Amino acid sequence: MWLWRLMFRLKSKGDLFGINEEASTHSTPVFEKELDSGIAGEANRDGTIFVKKGLSQDKINKAVDHEKVHLEQIAQGRLGYDNNKVTWKRDTKSPMKVFKREDMMEGAHNLPWEKEAYEKTK
Repeated sequence: MWLWRLMFRLKSKGDLFGINEEASTHSTPVFEKELDSGIAGEANRDGTIFVKKGLSQDKINKAVDHEKVHLEQIAQGRLGYDNNKVTWKRDTKSPMKVFKREDMMEGAHNLPWEKEAYEKTK
């Protein structure tokens, strides 16, 4: 039996699908993948989070905490995005503002949704 296990080591689901099992929860799976330079994480509208492949677990956990704030903002209807723009509402009573992606630096601390996420994850 031990020889069988040595010969046929099975990969975990996390290894097979690129899931970071330590940072994932049932409702928020965290996938490790190649991301653009300077980007540690991305919150997705489907409730998943992408983190940069190769980060330490500590950096992954910090990125996940930050991205979970964005998932909350999306769920509240205050943050939205597509390939060309990001829409933002400070609160549910304020007007929607549209930010063109070509005119901004993604992840910049001065963007209102990022500022809120950084403040909540200090």
